[in-house]
Amino acid sequence: MTRRFEIYRNTDRQHLAIPLGFSWTAAVLDWIWAFWLRLPVLGIVFLVLNLVSGAVLYANRAGWKSFLVSQVVQGIAIGFAARRFRELSAERRGYAYLCTVPARNAADAVAKVVQVGGEPLPGWKARHLAGVPDLVPRSLRPLMAVALLTIQAAFRYRLVLTLLGLLVALVFVLPSAIKHDGSAQGFTQILITYTLGAITALLGFTTLWIACGTLARDIEEMQLFLVAAKPIPRWQVWLGKWIGIMAVNLGMLVVSGSVAFGLLQLRTGELSPDQQVKLRNEVLVARDGAREPSVDLTKDIQALLAERLKDPAAAVIDPALVRKQVEEMVKARQQVVPPGMLRRWQVPLGPDARQRLAGRPLFVRVKFFTTQYNSEGTLYPAYWEIGPPEGRRMRLENSLPAESFVEFGLDPRATAEVIGPDGVLAIDFQNWTQQPLLFPLDEGMEVLFHEGGFALNYLRGLLIIAFWLGLLAAVGLACSSFLSFPVASFCSIALLVLGLSGNTLKQVVDQGGIVGVSNESGTVTESTLVNQVSVAIYGSAKRLIDQVSGYSPISNLSTGRSITWLELLRAFVVINGVVGGVVSVVGIVVLTRRELAAPTKF
Repeated sequence: MTRRFEIYRNTDRQHLAIPLGFSWTAAVLDWIWAFWLRLPVLGIVFLVLNLVSGAVLYANRAGWKSFLVSQVVQGIAIGFAARRFRELSAERRGYAYLCTVPARNAADAVAKVVQVGGEPLPGWKARHLAGVPDLVPRSLRPLMAVALLTIQAAFRYRLVLTLLGLLVALVFVLPSAIKHDGSAQGFTQILITYTLGAITALLGFTTLWIACGTLARDIEEMQLFLVAAKPIPRWQVWLGKWIGIMAVNLGMLVVSGSVAFGLLQLRTGELSPDQQVKLRNEVLVARDGAREPSVDLTKDIQALLAERLKDPAAAVIDPALVRKQVEEMVKARQQVVPPGMLRRWQVPLGPDARQRLAGRPLFVRVKFFTTQYNSEGTLYPAYWEIGPPEGRRMRLENSLPAESFVEFGLDPRATAEVIGPDGVLAIDFQNWTQQPLLFPLDEGMEVLFHEGGFALNYLRGLLIIAFWLGLLAAVGLACSSFLSFPVASFCSIALLVLGLSGNTLKQVVDQGGIVGVSNESGTVTESTLVNQVSVAIYGSAKRLIDQVSGYSPISNLSTGRSITWLELLRAFVVINGVVGGVVSVVGIVVLTRRELAAPTKF
């Protein structure tokens, strides 16, 4: 049977043949095969993945069949990637690619090259992508070639292996260096929030550095001149580099995210039994939320506003201020629970909620404010009646702090009873305090219920992180399309810092500018041109940043909130389709119109 072999040659004119396609040896021996190729970091990574997967399956009391399936899946992935690792090993030993030869075996391939004097025939010079060139349309082969060269450059400069080692070390070292307090919340804060946050930050800055360097240096070192002279559009060069960077990012994210997931499952045994139950019910789960339908207050606001404007004293007051006061008064009727009074929420959970949520815990998530100063540790008594008003109701008494979100669970055995026949959960709150309590309409009351498993939710969270990395790659490539490497790196990081400064932008917009801010009112005293321009610019930047940063997978995962497929689609459309698409178009247009003969001009 004829196969294709890539022939590599070193300075001593010694030849090495690497077969294309799947490698059974790599699939079966994995980490032993990596050490044999003189890739110790890769071998350590494969060995760690084996140990972590085995430990996770053992901790979850999975049988040998599950372990065998995990090894088969890992072996298949390594077998398909074996060619790339062999190329890396050959390049480290001083070999360079020469040609691709059809032959029965490696010795036959080398013999064919030797027979023609070491000069490849014209039909041997085409380099195949992943051993299956027929699957790539001819028009896209230049784009895939650029992506392949970008991946090879990352391996050649040892960036991939170094970054992979840093990520794996980060996943293991960070949870060991920071001890949790033994609670489910503390355990989650370290294993999910800190670890995934550190992984995202490291991959984010690395993505910007690679994106800025791979294009800017190609222009500065005039390597792009050779590519531009060939029949390949510059948009394919730009997009090919983006694909190559994202291929590296996805590989790093899969490995580090898998190790973090394995450690999370493995270390749950450190918690006490009651905290483990809490962890499984509140964190390692995908919970959706439901709130009471919003009420249209427009008619009430207009009626009260018309009544207020009849007062002669209101004629000297700004109408906008009067309307704002009226809106707050109308909202207060829905939000404030006076002392000794009752407030009822009707939260729809779906017509099939009784059957769908039977035996699963429900959680009530509340937040309220008081009119007095609340010192640390101040608690307020609360009395709850939950269930159909005409049927059997669940009665609870607890003490809650103000100005912070609090969750308390309902007995899963009574879930089907407290949900009404129409799928509505009625919640009554009795204010036993001596002061009014304010429950905000948008976040004062929410019911959390089981929606899915944690593993799939975790995967969707990693995909949103990948979307962010795709946007950062587009930003770095766009900046390097017309700037030098140092300047492009500075501008990209500045944009990243700006994206993390949402509170600062909000403050400028709320106070109405940046010049002449009053210390008493917190707003500007005079609407100057500078303030108007700053509000317009900062407001536009804030709206754009809110669209991108509104998807927080780490926060959702650490609180057990569900990341739905619809939210995942919206995140892709907004982050990569809208914002990333605009950035990509700008970068491609600039690169297409740039004069490469004078790269030092920029």
